[in-house]
Amino acid sequence: MFHVPPPRRRIAAAAMVVLAVTAAGLTTPAGATTPSSDGSTAALAAATGTATQQDVPALPAGSRLASSGVSGFLTSLSTPGGIVEYRWTRYADGVTTLLPPGPYRGGNQTDFAVRSAGSVHTLYDLGSGADPVAVDTAGLGPDAQLRQVMGATLVMSKPDGARGTEVHLVSKPADTVLDRKVTGLPANASNLLTDMSSVDTLILRYVTAGTTEQHLALVDMATGAVVEDRVLPTARVEGASSTSATHMAWTEVADPQNVTLAVARRGDTSTAPERVFLGSGSVRAELLGDDWVAYGLDETGQYHPNTLYGLTARSLTTGKTVKVLDSVQGIIPDGDGRLLVRGGTVEHGRGFYRVSVGADGTPVATLLARTNEPIVIEAKVYKPLPEVVDFGSGDAYFWWELNRGNTELTVQVTHTASGKRWTSRTGSADRPGIGGAHWTGLFDDYTAAYNGDYTWRMTVRPSDGIGPAVEQTGTLKVANKPAPHDFSDSGSPDLLVKDSSGRLIGYDARQTLYHTGKWGNPEKREQVDHGLGWNTYDRLAAPGNIGGSAHADVLGRDRSGVLWLHTGDGKSFAPRTKIGAGWQVYDRLTGGSDLNGDGRPDLVAADKAGDLYLYKGTGNAAAPFAPRTKIGWGWGIYNQLTATGNIAGAPAGDLVARDGAGVLWLYLGKGDGTFAPRIKVGAGWDRYTDIVGVGDTNRDGRPDLVVQGVMGGTYETLAHYEGTGDWRAPFGSRQRVYNPEELGSGVVTLF
Repeated sequence: MFHVPPPRRRIAAAAMVVLAVTAAGLTTPAGATTPSSDGSTAALAAATGTATQQDVPALPAGSRLASSGVSGFLTSLSTPGGIVEYRWTRYADGVTTLLPPGPYRGGNQTDFAVRSAGSVHTLYDLGSGADPVAVDTAGLGPDAQLRQVMGATLVMSKPDGARGTEVHLVSKPADTVLDRKVTGLPANASNLLTDMSSVDTLILRYVTAGTTEQHLALVDMATGAVVEDRVLPTARVEGASSTSATHMAWTEVADPQNVTLAVARRGDTSTAPERVFLGSGSVRAELLGDDWVAYGLDETGQYHPNTLYGLTARSLTTGKTVKVLDSVQGIIPDGDGRLLVRGGTVEHGRGFYRVSVGADGTPVATLLARTNEPIVIEAKVYKPLPEVVDFGSGDAYFWWELNRGNTELTVQVTHTASGKRWTSRTGSADRPGIGGAHWTGLFDDYTAAYNGDYTWRMTVRPSDGIGPAVEQTGTLKVANKPAPHDFSDSGSPDLLVKDSSGRLIGYDARQTLYHTGKWGNPEKREQVDHGLGWNTYDRLAAPGNIGGSAHADVLGRDRSGVLWLHTGDGKSFAPRTKIGAGWQVYDRLTGGSDLNGDGRPDLVAADKAGDLYLYKGTGNAAAPFAPRTKIGWGWGIYNQLTATGNIAGAPAGDLVARDGAGVLWLYLGKGDGTFAPRIKVGAGWDRYTDIVGVGDTNRDGRPDLVVQGVMGGTYETLAHYEGTGDWRAPFGSRQRVYNPEELGSGVVTLF
């Protein structure tokens, strides 16, 4: 259950009182309560003002519990500069006082805070503003340590000179230091931990030196004597411990992954404790009144959901559990069986809550102060989200401003027509800020994204599972520019393969060459089956869009010398249309480069006599080429011609030619349908049966080459040469492509 107190008038004009340090001690500035006569601190917690505020106070984000007193509570805050700030917040009116530099140690269930300097420990009463009391513990020796503040009493420990530890209760009534040694502890008690649930009882956890025996002892503060000592055979001396008038509770840590909360009746060692397995993590636990125990795992820095991150209260009589808070980071006893908890709820965010047993016997939480650290995620668009995307111009970016950290953000984009998706890698944010993803134009299977309509969905989840996930949705359109070797309407190149059965198969070049190829991921390539019957042709060419549509086409020459056009529609090819007969005079055909600068791809053909002819593209599917023009002779020395597009930075499309010795030559187009003198690229190219000018496969703006070895279609026969844009060295080094499967049945032709 949860309760927020109704609005009330409270003092707010001096809601933050900054105190100054003087030689006399702690003093308040003008406007605060009058200091005491000795100039120390008459009113560290009594700020005044006149304004009205209708909400609980707000403390800085990151504030942590230090102590809970009678009239207020103490919090600490680690600043970026390494200084720890301390603030005292009054229950009555919510006024918060920033204390002078510490460090301080609070005394739970009292208003004292202790500031230590060597052996001198000064107690400041933050509630009444009474004169500070300095207690010098030098008499205990230089090895004495302050362990706990119990009201106006300091719990000190010191080595006993042998193998044990002594515990001393030191106070200063009537201006005289009183040192009482705790009695009833074994002489060899060591590895001491102290805790408290009330100012009347000190909790000691220790082991006996030379044994593995663990103990939980209770010390009556009035007598200084151990009144109960319980052996905990399975526990390590660490974690939480608590006591009430009727019960004791502690955590048993068998190993870091095995933490159990145990609860037993005081004075009863014959009955086995009730145990609750909590798994792993930093356990926070305290008894709540006489009939409940509250526990939870500290969610700080956690990145996996856990139902125990919230504060759970368990009835010690019925076993019933109640979820009190959605998150917990600290619990301290608050007196009268209540707790002060640093935690949060989905409804009200993180802050400081008082937990008590309500009138109906069920635990309730009341918000005392906020820290403005939200649990519920808010995501605001940081930059305009993409509406129309051309991946040739850049990636698509999705960015949001998130109001909290410890989140995981995912973006999923879905192609409306096909249902194919891209899902971003989950991005994690440790703190509030900018989160998002950018889409490089690939689906999840690494094929290039198609043109068309898309929907997107952004989901941001709390990594720790505390609070709900948030979703936003929208639409966008991908409008990539046409590419010469694009047969899938993606604006990205594809490979076409004809196998021995006459089947024509399409492969996405980015998936084939990089993600299942260059990077060695043995994932199955996506195939597009364009059907059988392509053995009708003894020559095939992919010259780009020569028919005037937005999509690339295919040319085929049959064995009688007739040239046919198959226009592309972005998914497949239309039935063939006849271009003309007499093409049997050519034994080499290639297309795809714009050789005359008119923006349309052209066709180049070399006849058996070695003469080279140019067929200028018209853009008319009914008559796609102008009459031929002879542009060269002596080309009979070449057994492979490949139009590459503008591969070397010249003003027009280019051509590469391989001679009988396996040397590859570059012919730079001059823009008038002719070429500059040839430039030697390199030798060894006779290892390839196919050399394909596939276009820009890596999105660097330069066309590339794909080659296939003489064992075409089998494992590790593909290779890739990235274009450099430099005519002196137009291609990078050979990049072997991992080929996890044959490209088709039998011997295949790549074009």
